[in-house]
Amino acid sequence: MDIDEQSRSYLRRFAEQEDEALRAARARSEEADIPAVPAETGALLRWFAHLLNARHVVEVGTGGGYSGLWLLGGMDPRGSLTTVDIDPDRHALAQKAFGEAGRLDRVRLMTGPALQVLTKLADHHYDIVFLDAVKSEYPAYLDHARRLLRPGGVLLADNVLWKGKVADPMQGDDDTSGIREFNDMVREDPTLLPVLLPVGDGILCAVYQPAEGPEGA
Repeated sequence: MDIDEQSRSYLRRFAEQEDEALRAARARSEEADIPAVPAETGALLRWFAHLLNARHVVEVGTGGGYSGLWLLGGMDPRGSLTTVDIDPDRHALAQKAFGEAGRLDRVRLMTGPALQVLTKLADHHYDIVFLDAVKSEYPAYLDHARRLLRPGGVLLADNVLWKGKVADPMQGDDDTSGIREFNDMVREDPTLLPVLLPVGDGILCAVYQPAEGPEGA
C-alpha cells in the first residue's frame, strides 16, 4: 500500500517515540554499521510484548541491543530477555545499551551460531520468539521457534519482504529464497496463525496454536 507523505506524517504522530537509551543504542549501531529495526518496528515489538505481558522472550540476532530494548520496554518488569548473536563485538555494544537503560540484569546474552545456541533453550517456555538474524537460516529457525513457544505464544520475524525481493520471482539469492521459504512454511503450518504486516521491511506475526490432546505440544 502506497502512503502519501501527509498520511505518513499523520501516522508518525501515533508512533511511540524513542527514549534516550534507544536513541543512543541506535546511534551506536549506525556508527558500527549494524542493522537496526526502524522505530515503527520497534514500537510493534513493544506492543506485542505488552499485549502478552511477556515474561520470557527469545531474540535471534542481538545487533546493538536496539530491538531488545524495545522488547524489554513492553515486557513484564520481572521478565527476562534471552538474546542470541554470533558476534561478541555486537554483544559488547548491546551490553552497553542494556546497562545504560538499567535493564542488564534482565538480559541473558548468548554468543554463538543461533542454530547451536537455540538447542540449549527450554521447550514451550517462551511468550515471544523474535527472528532477525541470518535470513537464509529462517526456515531452520522456525523448527526451533515452534519448540520454544508456549501455546498462545507469538512468533515475530523481521525483514520478511526483504526490500521487495521476496515478491519478485526473478530474485533467488540465498537470503531471499530462505525468507520466501520461511514465509510459505509459516503460512502452511496448521499450528501457526499468521499475518504479514507491511511495517518496516515487513514483519510476520504468528500465534502458536498446537493441536489439542495427547498428540499436541
